[in-house]
Amino acid sequence: MIYLLMIDSGEDRRKFVILYETYRHFMMRIALDILRDTYLAEDAVHEAFMKIAANMDKVGETGSLSTKRYLAITAKHAAVDIYRKRKKQFDREMSVEDLDIRIEPAAYMESDADNEVLDILKNLPGRYRDVFLLKYSARMENKDIAGILDIPEGTVRQRIARGKVLIQEALDRLEEMKNE
Repeated sequence: MIYLLMIDSGEDRRKFVILYETYRHFMMRIALDILRDTYLAEDAVHEAFMKIAANMDKVGETGSLSTKRYLAITAKHAAVDIYRKRKKQFDREMSVEDLDIRIEPAAYMESDADNEVLDILKNLPGRYRDVFLLKYSARMENKDIAGILDIPEGTVRQRIARGKVLIQEALDRLEEMKNE
């Protein structure tokens, strides 16, 4: 077990092995109740045992009620931490479509060229299209876009610059096709 490498004394190692063998299924049930996913629960139990191995001085007798409570609380906190991280990650994976921002042709866009530009924008890769929609359709500042997409402001500027290059390349291809 890799956990044993974290523990210095032989007595604490023996104690840890007993704790692991005795309580891992108990801790797994706690984590599973919170996370509702076997793999995530296994990760939570692993994290809990890493914390326990690092804090063996806080662990009492292997069969005591206080030790069982300590292990239960450690497993619960590890599962809740994973749950929060996953929730935060899920919340960050918001797309511009979720924001209900649409590009609709303006009244002045009557020429075929204007419609072709809209087609180019629609066909941009999502990471560039999202930034462009927020910047030019919703007229948002880079700082606000960075907050919504949970990316650094420098990344917003970079995506705008790269998006402009992609748009220019698409316009150049379109122009070449018309000239042929």
